Order: sequence, then structure tokens, then C-alpha cells
Amino acid sequence: MSTVIYTRHLVEHRYGRPLEDLQRHSVRGGSGDPVLPIVLRRLDGLATTNAHARAARRNLDAAWQRCRSGGHALDDLVLRYAAEVVDLERREQSEAEAVWDLLDVRLLLDQPAARRTGPAPGDEDLIAVAREVAALLPRLNREALRQGLRARGIHVSNRRLGTVLQRLRAERDLH
Repeated sequence: MSTVIYTRHLVEHRYGRPLEDLQRHSVRGGSGDPVLPIVLRRLDGLATTNAHARAARRNLDAAWQRCRSGGHALDDLVLRYAAEVVDLERREQSEAEAVWDLLDVRLLLDQPAARRTGPAPGDEDLIAVAREVAALLPRLNREALRQGLRARGIHVSNRRLGTVLQRLRAERDLH
């Protein structure tokens, strides 16, 4: 998986929505997330750098094939394209790491102060609150449950949310 694709999937995972939705939401200006516009700009820059790196790799391959078919030694064109590929790959990695760092900053900003200083609610307490939230939802899904819990000041990890969601669905299936 390329760095660009991995980073895109990571952004979508962290925000819980497809990239296209994030871009539309950001264009309207209703995000409220100070990090999202920066992440999207950096992601666009990463995609551009990736496209340049792919073009440089194609140029290097074509120059290498010409060099091999003509029986010539390594010429300046091959060396220039090789240096360009190395430079672009380093830049691509740096840009990806910048996006990853921004996502980490977003996670820190997303957590309320009480959560950072106090313990997370116990599993049974979380299940009890999640039951109350689920009772008000017309359709039980991950995002609706997450938003309902956040409205009550409870932020949970994706893993923990998945566990709660499975348990609530199992309880609904029993009734």
C-alpha cells in the first residue's frame, strides 16, 4: 500500500468519514475542527508529491531502458532521474509524517480536559449510558452511538466503541 493511500485511510479512520465527505464539510466551513483544513491541505500536497514521484519513476525507468538497449554506460539523464526519485520519495515520507503528526494533535485536541485528568468510565457505566443513548436512536450504528456518547461528554476509542456496539446489538437481538 502506498504512503498516500495509507495516509488517506488513516485520515478517514480518524475522522470516521470518507475523504470526500470531509472535503465537502470543510469547504462549507462548518467543521469546527481547527486541524481538518490543515490535514486536507497537507494530504493534497502529499498526493501531488506522490504524482511527481510516480512520474519521476516512469522517467527513470524509460531512461534506464534506453540506456540498456543502447549498450551505453549510465548516462547523466539516468543519474538525474534517480536523484529526483530519491528526493521526491524523501519529501513524500516527510509530508506523510506531517499529516500523521497532525492527526495525533487532533486526537489530543479532541479529548476533554476531564478525560485527560480522570479515569475513563468503567465498562458497565459506559454500557449503561450507551443503552440510554441507543434507546433514543432510530438506527443503531457506530457513528450515531459515538455522537450520542459525545453529546454526554463521553469519548471512547474506536475499539471500545466497537465492543459496546456489539454488546448493544446482541442485547437487541435477544429482545
